[in-house]
Amino acid sequence: MPLSLYKKKTILIVDDNKLVRKIISKYLLNMGFEEISLAENATEALTFMRQHPVDLLLTDIHMPVVSGLTLLKTLRNTAAFKQLKVLVISSENGLQYIKTAMAIGIEGYLVKPIQQADLQKKIEAVFQDEQTSQDS
Repeated sequence: MPLSLYKKKTILIVDDNKLVRKIISKYLLNMGFEEISLAENATEALTFMRQHPVDLLLTDIHMPVVSGLTLLKTLRNTAAFKQLKVLVISSENGLQYIKTAMAIGIEGYLVKPIQQADLQKKIEAVFQDEQTSQDS
């Protein structure tokens, strides 16, 4: 399915690096997404998600105060967020981090620096899987 079918999906980017948030936002805008929100940290992200529906979360792992892995654990232990689609975008490429994130429950993992094409493929896969499970 073309990504344009998903342009109304709400995406939240959580990263403590302002430049990374800006680059990912630009990629998403280039892909046609219209509902993009930003958070500097996990606490800000949780506050936002409690007030606004989010279809896809893009999060870093290494952030001050609350790590991305702790954010993932919190989400998976909260009924309202158990099914939230999550992609991790991190500079951490160690197999230990990837395995831990996958075990907690994510849809994909991208290592920084990322390219728009790679991000697009991951997002297409997430929404394709969602559409397939809705059609079943």
